[in-house]
Amino acid sequence: MGIDLRGVNSLRFNSREPLKHRVGKLLVCHSLFKAGHRFKTEQLINGKQCDIIDLDTFVIYEIESQGRPGIMKKKIDDFTHPYVEDLVIVDLGKVQSDWCEFYRLSDYLRRKYNLP
Repeated sequence: MGIDLRGVNSLRFNSREPLKHRVGKLLVCHSLFKAGHRFKTEQLINGKQCDIIDLDTFVIYEIESQGRPGIMKKKIDDFTHPYVEDLVIVDLGKVQSDWCEFYRLSDYLRRKYNLP
């Protein structure tokens, strides 16, 4: 798979990502970090950038903040690889973007997507 280990446990953002997407990415990475996992963001897998890959479990977390139809199939096609154990689509589509909600979002994501 060719993962460059520079930048492990560092957040990288794509300039086109909306704030809600970035906050979702931050919260997933924070949960992984607190659990002692190593992760990379914006890592190339099959020539496509994934939002987050957990380097200890080889689970990819894709943050979906715009609720686009057909995204699940596309993400599965993009990130199918023999070393990838699972793909988790973290759907932020129904979460409102106010600061109070971000604290509740952290707990919600941990429960909903079984994050550490």
